[in-house]
Amino acid sequence: MTALTIEGITLLIGANVHIAADDVINEGIPSQILQALGTYSVLVFPRIHLNDEQFIALSNHLGEKEAVKATADGSAPSDKGVYRISLDKDDKTQLEYVKGNDFWHMDGTSYKVPGKATLLKCESAPSEGGDTGFASLFAAYDALPPQRKQQLENMRVRHCLAAVGRKLYEQPTEDDYRRWDAVFPSTEHPLVWKQRDGRTSLLIGATADSIVGLPEDEGTAILQELLEWCTQERFTYRHHWQKGDLVIFNNPGLLHRSYPYNDAAGRVMHRTTLKGTEAIAH
Repeated sequence: MTALTIEGITLLIGANVHIAADDVINEGIPSQILQALGTYSVLVFPRIHLNDEQFIALSNHLGEKEAVKATADGSAPSDKGVYRISLDKDDKTQLEYVKGNDFWHMDGTSYKVPGKATLLKCESAPSEGGDTGFASLFAAYDALPPQRKQQLENMRVRHCLAAVGRKLYEQPTEDDYRRWDAVFPSTEHPLVWKQRDGRTSLLIGATADSIVGLPEDEGTAILQELLEWCTQERFTYRHHWQKGDLVIFNNPGLLHRSYPYNDAAGRVMHRTTLKGTEAIAH
């Protein structure tokens, strides 16, 4: 049986994985990848150079792939069910999806069941900027003082796309709010997400708009405090992209973000998302 070579990156998050592109769907390999993903949260396959067909095949072997709907842009990758991430888009909403990635967030907070994992491969490495950061919510929550955990236990948080949009525009229009609410209206979740495997994460990040029952300034202060706590260096890994890299990350246990870059940097990523299996308890 083909084996993976796995090397941890930091004490709390991330591992480099070495395997040939032609071997990624060999018998037993997808299950080894999923096991490693549960342990390390972020798996980096340096310069593995998967083509789109291999990328899609691996995604399908790891789980059921989410359909490309909101992010469909008419490109050739989109027609294959792959999300092409680039700043060279003409549609305003599509461009906002890409620019909104510059803020720490969890994918799928608009759903009761967020995506299980995300696969990102680098088609064109940015000439400047464009790194991707990951923050372990599992490790950050575990490190909270017991008293703080107790204080957060029963809090509920509202998430919406408008919370991200307000970070992109100083003066959003009524049309902007209507457009954002049509895609991702206000959705309420518990702040503390206890998962089936016994681990706990926090539903925070750019889409977190307010805490139910608290004055706006007080709720915002708590959300900002938690964001700063969870994105400390000890809980994070920052990946510098090279052409051909593949990264797989455990979405329900992480915040992630892209670091700023511009269109001239030439950054192009291909992404697939695996359907979630972990419902947010309400």
